[in-house]
Amino acid sequence: MTQVGGNYAEHRHQYVRGWEHLHGVSVDEREMEIVQHAFVDTSVDGRPGRVAEAVGALRRFDQRRSVLVLLGEAGAGRRTAALRVLHGMGVPRERIRWLVPDWEQPRIEQIPATEKHGFILDLTDHGSLPESFYSGLSGYQKEAGEKEAVLVILATPEAWDPGHLASIPHVRLVRPAAAEVARAHLRCLAPDRVDWLSGTPLEELLAAATHAFDAARLAQLVADSESDDRDTIKEEFTGWKKHLQGWFEKRSSAEDLRERALLVAAALLEDVPASVVMEAADQLFKEVGGVLPPGGALAGRDLYQRLDTIEASQIGENISLEAKRHGLPGAVLTHVWQQRPQLRQALLEWASKISAPNGVAEQHLQCIAESLVRLSLLPDGATVRSVVSDWLDKGHARHRRLAVEILESMALHPATGAGVRKQLYDWAHQKNTSEARAAAVAEICAGRLGLKYPRVALTRLRLLASRSDGKAREAVASAVRTLAGRPEQRVLVLSEIIDWSSSADGTVRQAGASIFLALTDITDEDLLPLLVVGETPDDSASALGRQLFVRGWRAALLEPDVAEAALTSLAAWLDSSMLPDDTVLPVVAAVIRGHLGQQGVARLLVGSSDSTGLGRARRHKLVDQLIDTQSAPPSGLGAGREPAGEETRSAA
Repeated sequence: MTQVGGNYAEHRHQYVRGWEHLHGVSVDEREMEIVQHAFVDTSVDGRPGRVAEAVGALRRFDQRRSVLVLLGEAGAGRRTAALRVLHGMGVPRERIRWLVPDWEQPRIEQIPATEKHGFILDLTDHGSLPESFYSGLSGYQKEAGEKEAVLVILATPEAWDPGHLASIPHVRLVRPAAAEVARAHLRCLAPDRVDWLSGTPLEELLAAATHAFDAARLAQLVADSESDDRDTIKEEFTGWKKHLQGWFEKRSSAEDLRERALLVAAALLEDVPASVVMEAADQLFKEVGGVLPPGGALAGRDLYQRLDTIEASQIGENISLEAKRHGLPGAVLTHVWQQRPQLRQALLEWASKISAPNGVAEQHLQCIAESLVRLSLLPDGATVRSVVSDWLDKGHARHRRLAVEILESMALHPATGAGVRKQLYDWAHQKNTSEARAAAVAEICAGRLGLKYPRVALTRLRLLASRSDGKAREAVASAVRTLAGRPEQRVLVLSEIIDWSSSADGTVRQAGASIFLALTDITDEDLLPLLVVGETPDDSASALGRQLFVRGWRAALLEPDVAEAALTSLAAWLDSSMLPDDTVLPVVAAVIRGHLGQQGVARLLVGSSDSTGLGRARRHKLVDQLIDTQSAPPSGLGAGREPAGEETRSAA
């Protein structure tokens, strides 16, 4: 749309389908209770609290606003403040949604404006915002205002710079005093323990530089403590630093190396069967040059003695450090990583070996991956990502499995997610990316990343599909089939693939047509729910699904390299007893209407010696439908060229 008036201005608006709106996550009831009863609203220079100021900005006397920006650094309590603002605007908890930023860059068209709902959008991961986002805010604010919806945007002061493009109220948050936050939370969680924060050793933990998040965490630790041991609470809050320093100092002789290995193995494999942990510990011991004593499993002390040494618990068949000291597993790995830098490479190699196919811990891959992700957040944590990239290039199965799991976990982690998702994008986009890395990107996109960020995953799959060498095509098709197998994502995935098949880029267009045909494969039982698109022709979901299938097959018929495969797929549908007539006949009729003169269509209508009895009966019905010149194209299937009866008879 182009508007001209006064100074020339051009506004471009892209139509966004309903299912392309960002999806949201509801707010936990317990979190909302904390927001309502334990929120600390900071005040500066005698002015109203910042949340009170924000609510006032939305409820101006001249008009009600629908968009607000909260500016502040990480740890300033922006999340809690946003919930408090929506609560102050009268939005009930069940209508508040955290928007999942499933996009490459912010697009105002994808932000929902559901009637009388509140939305929170965190843009912290974006260093700068596109002009189109700012310019679109005015239109969004009008739409949200008409529906009495409210949007709260979280951003850093450095990133938010609308200039003259948008006039949106904003409020700068000031980090609240940590002691006030901790006391407010404890008054809500455990009022009889508020005085714990006023004496040693906990009072010293609430310094001026302490973030609101950490203050809230300390309050939670105090509330959850089953004893009055405040020193233990301090140890947990500080990452068991003093405890671990003392433990390693006491066990510094050569005879203690196996117990050190056991402690590290128990930390990496928290709540895993003892047999796995013990074997993994022995492998770590050998990895660093240790020699096991003769006698094998009969040698050495019994299990309970060794567990006493590392102060672990045995729960059933499993070993746990967490049971006695909450947070200790991660603290152990952090201590070893920081205090033994020369051990880092060996630790990663050991983790790879025990998680490899047929490795002792191959059933606990995700547990190991999440532990290594924590290490990637530490100083020199980039080593983890570098080693993982090398593992993919080497092509060893034992390395590859763990590498994929680590990258997937890192792509979803709040601290590393944005950077790793960008890395996956670059790998998918670069033409010199190895086939091993490309296949790994496709596998990650098909997993948990694709579940939480389906559009992000599909963008990377599209880039892989556009590779001129076609090396990643099979991996992309497999990933798309997996994504389409999830009921909540079927329409989104199918529509995205069909968009590829209509691309101006010939490589993407051919890839889209090929992958679409992979989604029509009736021999894949996991895809059958996708193919049976509705119970009745009048069902809205059914109509939409049929529209998409018709568009996909039409695009495939127009692509020379896959046209024959498209006809074969249509024939398989006609002959299949796994699909009902209400799914098959309307779709096939709409697809070939207007394409009756195309080579192979007549053969499709006549069938072959391999056609089933059901297929022959359906073909008779199909020809009758096409000959009936009085019937228009079925509703919702898109307009095609209506053939005359003689043309149909000739083709058939």
